Amino acid sequence: MKKSVIATAVLMIMGTGSALAADSSADFYGTVRVALSNSDTGYASNSGGGAGLTLEDDNSLIGVKGNIDINAPVDLIYKVEVGVQGMDNSKTNTPFNARDTWIGVKSDFGTVTFGRQSLAMWKSEGGVDQFNLTNADMNRLFTGNNRIADTIGYTSPKIGDLTVFATYQLKDDVYGKDAKVEGDLYSVAAVYGDKSLKNKIYNFGVGYNAGVNNEEAYRATAQVKLAGFKIGGVYQHSKDLVNTNLEGDGFMVDVAYPLTDALTLKARYGQDESARGVYMKRIIGDGNNGITAADVTDTKVVNYAVGADYALSKATKVYAHYSRYDASVDTTTATKLYDQAENVINLGLMTRF
Repeated sequence: MKKSVIATAVLMIMGTGSALAADSSADFYGTVRVALSNSDTGYASNSGGGAGLTLEDDNSLIGVKGNIDINAPVDLIYKVEVGVQGMDNSKTNTPFNARDTWIGVKSDFGTVTFGRQSLAMWKSEGGVDQFNLTNADMNRLFTGNNRIADTIGYTSPKIGDLTVFATYQLKDDVYGKDAKVEGDLYSVAAVYGDKSLKNKIYNFGVGYNAGVNNEEAYRATAQVKLAGFKIGGVYQHSKDLVNTNLEGDGFMVDVAYPLTDALTLKARYGQDESARGVYMKRIIGDGNNGITAADVTDTKVVNYAVGADYALSKATKVYAHYSRYDASVDTTTATKLYDQAENVINLGLMTRF
């Protein structure tokens, strides 16, 4: 209730007026996440992290979202959200970063949105990732989980348990009218089931990115709940459309089990050979490693993780995990030009409001 009052007050201050406020619903929200992390190289780190003992911002954010009745059954909807990184010394002068910022319309025929938003392929993830938003997030292995600016998005109405998503990025806006772009700037996905596994014991997803961010990828995911265990799997094929030698397959299996109402144990095994995930991109992009992307012939990164979440309340939890990355890179000039393991220990605290 207080959040709605605050958000409505913001709308009125911005000049929407009392009449509009009466026909609108808005919520102010946020999440604060911080983790004490110790890592060997820092390639897996979130904002503020790095090699050694550091404090990482695990994607803290604030935002406002809501809807305005404009002509039933059509609603105007919006979301304005920014990441908050002010706890890190290096972000003293840039404490915010762009996240979902869009406006759109919602009707019986679906929802159309305009602005910065999640790539449709990301929706196919469902709830597979048990280490989401931490330095063991599945994006360390796989590309496709991105927020994309200058896009038009579509979400279908739910048809039974099926929802379809699409994203189209405006080329002229991003690259320039006469620019040549590899691939096509769209992404699609479909999800069937319930990603929380509360109303259904299954969830399945497929996603495809045709060329957004100069990458092509397709993904299939599956989740099931069996005897209390949440088991999720991902298969993905990814390709760089500029350095076409960077291409390969990957997979991941995550398992979670609620030992008590408050304590959940979780584990992961995953690997990827495309070099399109965050972890391998950082290795190749680090000039100290002497790797040129065009010369890479083979890459592999393997990730193991075990951890636990402990709920202090509905909105607050502590979390911890140990994660290991084994990464190698072969090039035209040397076999195993990079061949190193990294151990990461993470202890975090988060709350929502």
